[in-house]
Amino acid sequence: MDTKKDSDQKSTYSKAAYAWLMTVTSYYKRVSDLGINIDELMTLNTVAANWLYKINSSDTKSLEELKGMSSDEIKKYFKGSKLSILSIANILSQPKESIRRRVQKLIDYQLLAKDESSGIILGENYTKIMGGFGEVTTKELARLVSNLNEVKFVEEVSGVNLIKKLK
Repeated sequence: MDTKKDSDQKSTYSKAAYAWLMTVTSYYKRVSDLGINIDELMTLNTVAANWLYKINSSDTKSLEELKGMSSDEIKKYFKGSKLSILSIANILSQPKESIRRRVQKLIDYQLLAKDESSGIILGENYTKIMGGFGEVTTKELARLVSNLNEVKFVEEVSGVNLIKKLK
């Protein structure tokens, strides 16, 4: 057993774990700064993921394009997919009543809206409030990826180095 290699892997893992935990901690803190909790954000993220899936199915957008979208532009991407409280509850494995309360709070904040033909959709404040949040999250994600690359964490856990040695 190569003790030097084991020591390097432990060091790599601890640095990667630290970078990950700091990213998650910052994300959690920034969520509370928005005046919502992490469960409410996950509900919002589920609706936003549906929106982004629809966007990516037809055309990709930059962060600036997403932030600049009007309510009407956002609504057009929800056409044909009626996202319900039950579907969000199933996706998140959460009780329907809990999701209903979260959705209502997010509607009150105008981060979500209910539309007769499209179900639960993003509200008019979504891009205004979440745009800045998304920018910071993107920068923090880039920093995390950079930190993971710096310690060659992905190579270690994916076995890329092992494959190279076998060749």
